Amino acid sequence: MAVPPFVVRTAKAMDATAIGALLRTCYTEGLKADYHPNVLAAALPIISQPKDSLIRSGTYFVADSGEDHLVASGGWSWHGPVGGVAPRDTAHMRHVVVSLDHMRRGVGRVLLDYIFASARAQGVRRMICTSTITAAGFYEAMGFVSRGEVALTLGPGLSFPAVQLVREL
Repeated sequence: MAVPPFVVRTAKAMDATAIGALLRTCYTEGLKADYHPNVLAAALPIISQPKDSLIRSGTYFVADSGEDHLVASGGWSWHGPVGGVAPRDTAHMRHVVVSLDHMRRGVGRVLLDYIFASARAQGVRRMICTSTITAAGFYEAMGFVSRGEVALTLGPGLSFPAVQLVREL
């Protein structure tokens, strides 16, 4: 399928509401097949919130199909999803989602290529990704290598099953 027309651009503070809506829709609907409803009920309020620090970082991007209609978002950071800092040449893939009606059309690939280029320009040579179980296959298709399943701690007593992946840039 052809990639729909869109522009990848750096996220702006005014995108926060649209990014939040995209995250909520993608995670609420997209993760149902791979996660127990109780896990989703506990995790969704946390994982579907846009991270203000990411949006303002200059390393978080949106795919905008026009008039601020976002079809994807995602980026990278020096910090992992639960904190911590890796070596200076290593970064973390963060909050990448593609709207359900634009999946499997090349939007995610274009966005990740943009993210990789941005990270390389900052000296990143290795990207770590803590992925949902649902998206792990996509990341593997994009050249990431799975390091296995992990439990992402979202809060006291709240563990979210995920997959740790790594890709050399």
